[in-house]
Amino acid sequence: MTAQEIVDNAGQLPPPPKVMTELLTLFARPDVDARRIADTVAAELALSLRTLQVANSPFYGLSKRVTSVHEAITILGFRAVRMLVLAVGSAQLMQLPPALRSSMGALLHHSTRCAMLARLLAESVDSPAEEAFTAGILHDVGKVVIAQTPSSDPAAAGINWIGRSDVALERTVFGTDHAEVGRALLTRWNFPDSLCMAVGQHHQRPEALSRLCAIVALADHLSHTALDPVDTDALAALAPWITRALGDHPLPDVARVNAALTDADALAHVLEHDN
Repeated sequence: MTAQEIVDNAGQLPPPPKVMTELLTLFARPDVDARRIADTVAAELALSLRTLQVANSPFYGLSKRVTSVHEAITILGFRAVRMLVLAVGSAQLMQLPPALRSSMGALLHHSTRCAMLARLLAESVDSPAEEAFTAGILHDVGKVVIAQTPSSDPAAAGINWIGRSDVALERTVFGTDHAEVGRALLTRWNFPDSLCMAVGQHHQRPEALSRLCAIVALADHLSHTALDPVDTDALAALAPWITRALGDHPLPDVARVNAALTDADALAHVLEHDN
């Protein structure tokens, strides 16, 4: 099957995320007004409620509860709430059916790590950080579809496609992989082309990747790389992705990378238990 055929025949997909595509369009505007963002989020009840639940969680450590998205922006700041809305909205798009729900924690854990690292890498080269964050958190959304796709291939028996990232095996079993399926899914949902491409190409070689694609691919690799102590051989192997993503800029130091991973783990914990 092609990636498009798998998406077309998927049984339990979330509804088209109209509010997310609207928010992504607003976030891309340099003159966007914080009140416009708050009004858009507040108009979508489920997104608004979950945003406030996470804002009031220990992750942010507020001294008082916030009761509206407008208040959250005032207290946390526009940039923090923008990231929060993107994280909550993206997590809603990765919902698994009850039979696969036990894998949700692992999916959110890795996706949030990739998102935080992608944002850090983008900031280091003055690229749009929220776009990188969104691409990072959604990079494995195709696994949600792959995991629900039946196959008669004996090689597929008993495999947890959410926890495993074996694109070669996916191609053998399904004729495509989770990256291409994710791209087809985001295209169906009318997400920006740049995000669709970053999700669809994060397992490709770095030579032909755009900067955003390379940032997401590098973030994905770094999330699996030992940094304490540093695995120097693994980092050396990532040199082509580092060059493509960062150009002449150095890789952020280990302390900043570890801080991003710590924040990612805390956010993933909140998102998982808020579902």
